Amino acid sequence: MFVAGGSGMGPFASILGDMAAKGDRRNVTYFFGVVCRRDLYYLEEMEALREKLPGFRFVPVVSQPESCDNWKGETGLVTAPLTEWLKSRGGTSGLEAYLCGSPGMIQACQKVLRDFGAAGNRVFFDPFS
Repeated sequence: MFVAGGSGMGPFASILGDMAAKGDRRNVTYFFGVVCRRDLYYLEEMEALREKLPGFRFVPVVSQPESCDNWKGETGLVTAPLTEWLKSRGGTSGLEAYLCGSPGMIQACQKVLRDFGAAGNRVFFDPFS
């Protein structure tokens, strides 16, 4: 499971590209949080990965969609769809979590993961601002 905010997309796009090139078959759900729709990027690349990584799911989350965006996807903080996803899968058993983004986002995601029982040695993160 990946969670990134803003420029945190870069490292994960690279990792996902490498997984696709190597024929990796692991399931990956990737939550990508931005402020508004215009902040979303690499959408075509993420769509293309669905063909190369059968277990790949990309979940863009816009925290403050503008009325002109006509955004129909997830809204609010990235922790909301993350929480719902963890509920639907019954927790964090067997999960590795990779987080990349602002320190605040990382801390909020770590709390959600802890609340669902994630083992600290299975949560990897790179906070930056």
